Amino acid sequence: MKKVLKPLSLAAAISAAMVSGHVAAYEAGDWIVRAGITTVDPQEDGSTLEANNDAALFAAVVGGPEELGLDSDTQLGLTVEYMITNNWGIEVLAATPFEHTATGTETVSGLDIADVKHLPPTVSAVYHFDTEGALDPYVGIGINYTVFFSEDLTSEADAVFTSLTPSLAGGDVELDDSWGLAFQVGVDYQIDEKWLVNASVRWIDIDTEAEVEFDNGVKVTADVDIDPLVYSVMVGYKF
Repeated sequence: MKKVLKPLSLAAAISAAMVSGHVAAYEAGDWIVRAGITTVDPQEDGSTLEANNDAALFAAVVGGPEELGLDSDTQLGLTVEYMITNNWGIEVLAATPFEHTATGTETVSGLDIADVKHLPPTVSAVYHFDTEGALDPYVGIGINYTVFFSEDLTSEADAVFTSLTPSLAGGDVELDDSWGLAFQVGVDYQIDEKWLVNASVRWIDIDTEAEVEFDNGVKVTADVDIDPLVYSVMVGYKF
């Protein structure tokens, strides 16, 4: 009987040590700071550009209907997360300003029309799944506020519009700021108790109205649903 009890006791001791030695990836009160590269890839869907709310007028100027497309941009991204419980955290996303060029996709396809910068700060509630390994997958939902600034008509577009009709010279560009939902999935890989590497994908609801007002008073407007996918690869530190 003693020979049987000894292996059972040893097995129980090993199991208890393994359980007690397992430390949750994060605990309530932890702060996690991540920094790395973030790419904003617009998945835009916009209405036809209209001049003074008259699509026919703008079509007559450029030779047909026109819509806008936006290129992607990569910048330095930063997230700061505070763990409320072992599983739930509140995260803030910040970044250096992203810059995009709005390009014609129809009649003046390929024409760079405007340059714009924006900042998309986002606050999210994040849920980290319980795992027994170094991988820590999570999901999140939050609120995004995107502020647009440094909107400028490109010199290329100004030259083209002026050549089409001299009255379309000197246009000013403005985009409305946007509020929207944000969703994300991601994973942390714990290198040790402090350092980690991270990868995540977000979808952010960014809807805006773009307006170009020329010196002669003509206004060209379009509703643009940017709705970007946001990809991040970062290095993080827990303290």
